[in-house]
Amino acid sequence: MSYFLLTGATGLLGRYLMRDLTVAELPLAVVVRPTKWESAAQRIETAMARWEMELGRSLVRPVVLEGDISEPGLGLNSRDLAWVTANCSSMIHSAASLTFHADEATGEPWRSNVEGTRNVLELCRQANIRRYHHVSTAYVCGLRRGKILESELDVGQTPGNDYERTKLLTETEVVASTDFDQITVYRPSIIVGNSQTGFTTSYHGFYTPLRIGHSLVQNVQWETLLQADFLGQLSLNGQETKNLVAVDWVSAAMTHLISHEELHGQTYHLTNPRPATALTMLKAIAEELTAFAQTRKPPRNSIAPSEEVVASFREQMGIYQAYWSDDPHFDSTRTEQALPNLPCPEIDEAVMQRLVQYAIGAGFGWPREEAIVAPQEITALLAPWLSAEDAAGQRSKAAQVMNVCASGRGGGAWRLISEGGKLAQVERGLASDANGTCYLTSPTLAALLRGALPLQAAIDAGRLVVVGASMHPRELAKLFRELAGANQRILENSVTG
Repeated sequence: MSYFLLTGATGLLGRYLMRDLTVAELPLAVVVRPTKWESAAQRIETAMARWEMELGRSLVRPVVLEGDISEPGLGLNSRDLAWVTANCSSMIHSAASLTFHADEATGEPWRSNVEGTRNVLELCRQANIRRYHHVSTAYVCGLRRGKILESELDVGQTPGNDYERTKLLTETEVVASTDFDQITVYRPSIIVGNSQTGFTTSYHGFYTPLRIGHSLVQNVQWETLLQADFLGQLSLNGQETKNLVAVDWVSAAMTHLISHEELHGQTYHLTNPRPATALTMLKAIAEELTAFAQTRKPPRNSIAPSEEVVASFREQMGIYQAYWSDDPHFDSTRTEQALPNLPCPEIDEAVMQRLVQYAIGAGFGWPREEAIVAPQEITALLAPWLSAEDAAGQRSKAAQVMNVCASGRGGGAWRLISEGGKLAQVERGLASDANGTCYLTSPTLAALLRGALPLQAAIDAGRLVVVGASMHPRELAKLFRELAGANQRILENSVTG
């Protein structure tokens, strides 16, 4: 089975891509950095559990590889690097830093956007990944105005900030690479939350004046805040246009393009042909901040907006001035031709209101999203067999392979390898040359692995569906009995030992 390897799966766009690619049944692996609060697997479980609650269905988990794009080889251990080499043929590089101005030459966004992308390119060379999908930005155009074509890249433009500078540099390096059979570039404009729910995990760009204003409302007398005209500090006349795109549409568009190989090898402007005006945005922000101020308790020791406060506001907004100035016209002819049935939704007043309300209601992402702890039973039960995975690719031609695809918490995808009628090992991921695929939920798989549920009983109860099986049911049942028997022996030894 040919896997897509995704970076940035815990970012806003990456989370949606992980969901949509999974729903589209594209084999997916993700490189994820652990945090001091969660392991890589736990971060993915938290994101996938949320999607399951929203969709009302269980989802298969991607293969999770712990790593960091800022490190050579993406920080993958030798075993995971071998797995990528054997199983991945396509890279989707979505990870990026949205920092606008670097504190130092080696800091963000240079570390992630430049060095990170170079590390990704080097990994692709090492693993012989020949298809590359690169998430750039429409703002590689820098301070250019007028009509920006999808076919244009470096025409001598001046970047507006370090973010644009790093993205221009990396896209230029990517398209100049000769290591790929296909390079597909996606250039979204300003990504905001979900067009239907407002959901977001990132609060940059559009959200910045809202966030600053919200903070001031909690500490400054609202009446005097209005008189100070803080929103007017953006120096806009209201008719400027800002090209906002909803993350759910960007992800849906990318998933469609990724799923259709005949559309690869192009550059796509994932931009809005009906950009929002600054007036619409500022109106939504002002209305929601007014409503918030009127319903909250008067802040203790609230202060009048002094010159120092005004100066601080101006300084913070100046960082984002390049994004808030009037946008150019992004031509998206190629994108619209490729996606005739997936038009970009307009970010009108109703959508804008949802975005602002969600951000305020979510406290701009604080406190942090509650981590979901997935059951580790399946991983533990398969661990003895997965320890032989380093021998992947060395099995004999007579070996038989059966895929197991378990959805829900603690689930995942594996392949059972048998030789001479006996289970030899278990490998991560699905195999394209398998004798069939077992579809079931994680609790059902756990019960099978414990020996608490016979295979035929699971099939008869509709808890397990076997598709495309050329392996006899008795042979398949034997594999699960071997797994259960081995686990029982390990359990008995641990008790007696």
